[in-house]
Amino acid sequence: MRTRPFSFFLLSVLLIWATNIYAADPFGLWEKADSSNTYTFRPLGGNGLALVIVSGNYQDIYTGTLDDAQFNVCAVETEPFSACLSGVINSDTSISGTVDSCEDKSPDVEVCKYFSASVDLTREVFWDINGIFLVSNGKFFMIESSGGRITAHDINPENGEVDGYSGSRDGNTGSVTPFDNSGPYLDFEITSATTLSATVTKCNDCDPDDAAETPPGTVFSLTRVTN
Repeated sequence: MRTRPFSFFLLSVLLIWATNIYAADPFGLWEKADSSNTYTFRPLGGNGLALVIVSGNYQDIYTGTLDDAQFNVCAVETEPFSACLSGVINSDTSISGTVDSCEDKSPDVEVCKYFSASVDLTREVFWDINGIFLVSNGKFFMIESSGGRITAHDINPENGEVDGYSGSRDGNTGSVTPFDNSGPYLDFEITSATTLSATVTKCNDCDPDDAAETPPGTVFSLTRVTN
């Protein structure tokens, strides 16, 4: 009797989660595809924002504000130029920006000529996958990941059965095997903060029904329900 309320609870949480999937978070190191420059965003409290651009042996510091996914920063007074950048955070891995203005403060130090009119930034994110995920076959996966190790439980709310897995991850990929080595072996790829995919590489010592249900090459999609 307790399994149906549990399923309903998880599905209800999924609907709530889906309306709050993305919040702008630019903090950290970003790269510009056509240069070696790095762009690092740091919080300043409230909606304050700092940007440090490193180019070779030089750094430029900007401060400003972050409002939802929009940002606007200007060079601090000590810089030898006046410039402002504005832009939008498209996703966890993409930022688009433009240089709104740039003026050198001294003819002896020319900086603005090195600026690009537009800036497209990218970064690699190693996603946190701790939580409960709804699997495309209707089951749930509860995942705990720390220090490159993963423990996962395949939860079946309808009958209360649980299968356990353990393994490792390297960046956004990894693999897990059943606790007792009997069942599907899985490779996985984390594609976002809320989704990942798992591919069956083999079904070890599986009974005929399980072997038919999860042959090698079977792909499952997983969507986060809750942390």
